[in-house]
Amino acid sequence: MNPILRQTLSIIRYPKVFLFSKRMGKNNHFGPHGHFLHPEEIFFGDNVYIGPYFYISARNLKFGNNIMIGPRLLLECDDHVFDNVGKTIWSTRNERKIGFVTIEDDVWIGGNVTILKNVKISEGAIIGAGSLIIRDLPPYSICVGSPCKAVKPRFTPVKLAKHLKHVASKYSLDEILDFWEKNKII
Repeated sequence: MNPILRQTLSIIRYPKVFLFSKRMGKNNHFGPHGHFLHPEEIFFGDNVYIGPYFYISARNLKFGNNIMIGPRLLLECDDHVFDNVGKTIWSTRNERKIGFVTIEDDVWIGGNVTILKNVKISEGAIIGAGSLIIRDLPPYSICVGSPCKAVKPRFTPVKLAKHLKHVASKYSLDEILDFWEKNKII
């Protein structure tokens, strides 16, 4: 489908997101049957695709550039307050603990993924379908599971060095290799 037509369909489906988000990049497309809560608190880079049937509750949400997300994403930037002594959960249902979610550049997230507050999905990460993200994920890693964790690097160190020569990365080769080592994926 033509990128202009794709973006036009997204504007028709989600006009408040395009009008009120903190920043709306170019060539963004959001599938049908999705829902944005607090679109005014979302920052979108360029080339962001989100598949159909998503639910995004934003409080402090940042999408980088060149991101692909499969269908049925659930993304929550806040959580209910549940530890008020002497109060029922029902009586505190509108009280929230506000967090953030950051999805850096060049990320691919599979279908049926849940992302909870206070996490960063680092540049170049691939997230397997059905994962539950509750912690930061390292750059250029393949991550799966519930809870989601890095299981292997996306590239060999040699291929990563070549890749970094062709992209504008915020990380150096040494920083990425350190992340991989700390996460025990090399």
